[in-house]
Amino acid sequence: MVLVVLLIFYAGLALAMQFKQDVIIFSILGATGLLIIASILALLPTKYQIFNDKIRIILVFILHLDIPFSNIENIGAATFGDSFGLKLNFTNVAYNDCILRITRKRGVKVYISPWNRNLFVEHLNKAIADWSKYNISY
Repeated sequence: MVLVVLLIFYAGLALAMQFKQDVIIFSILGATGLLIIASILALLPTKYQIFNDKIRIILVFILHLDIPFSNIENIGAATFGDSFGLKLNFTNVAYNDCILRITRKRGVKVYISPWNRNLFVEHLNKAIADWSKYNISY
């Protein structure tokens, strides 16, 4: 990834020097900076929290996604290849032992990668069972 960013930067810099335009240089520097920031944010760990009525996926310290238990259809193991396509992918691992698929009733499937998938599913199933005792859905 870093090699691609550096290659884009040097190619743009060479192009800018050829035409001697400062606007192109600043555009290339800005685009390279945005690529570096996006790469860093994509590699930061994601935190998953189980509440009494929802799952919270925390991204980059302040951004989060809440999935209410009433919107969860099922939860199951997934592979890295399953997570491609039009889905919300919050995995930051490339091996299949940690990837978990949350199928929602409304919305796209969500893929997460908790460190211990079995323990996370155990706690999530217990929270959903406790929630469903007190919440009757029609």
